[in-house]
Amino acid sequence: MKNEYFDISDLEAEMSKSRRFLDAFDVEMLFKVDSLKNLTGRLPEQGEIFFIETMKSFTAFTFIVHVLKAVGYINHVYIATYSTNERIINALLRYKEKGQLGTIHLHISETLKFRMPEVYERLIRLRDDGTIELTFAWTHKKVTCMDTPAGAFVVEGSGNYGENALQEQYIFLKSAKVYEFRSGKIPKGESQGKPDA
Repeated sequence: MKNEYFDISDLEAEMSKSRRFLDAFDVEMLFKVDSLKNLTGRLPEQGEIFFIETMKSFTAFTFIVHVLKAVGYINHVYIATYSTNERIINALLRYKEKGQLGTIHLHISETLKFRMPEVYERLIRLRDDGTIELTFAWTHKKVTCMDTPAGAFVVEGSGNYGENALQEQYIFLKSAKVYEFRSGKIPKGESQGKPDA
């Protein structure tokens, strides 16, 4: 019997084009938190993955601050998000100006142009003057990849880089392979560190 909605061979062909990734994690830790302070200031170790559910509102940006407090410097941050706002952009730029962030790559929904034209125009100006890397796509991804002197960290979850609901979910892990898979870049990682000032 033929399916009137799709052809299974078309679906199988589409799936064969998908990127696949598999990594094993030795330790899975589960957290329900009001803030990232509840993680006792620690970052995941290699082979650990934190599953986090928020009980109070905080944005995905909070993870960048958490990593900066623990490590002191991020070589490169890749942020894939549906939405952001001026407050988050300003905070990223302040950390860059203070010398705590190296390069910033924002990969954002192309619908931002219509939904938030002022934010879109500001991001275009920042890209054009070389302050940030900027790409657009028809996306709803919410991924943050941070290449640090302590290794590569990845955050994935429901939270945007703007205002969020009280309850969001995230995974937080340390893995150069996942970092490369999600950001498309090979991390400098522990062998590099902060560039000389």
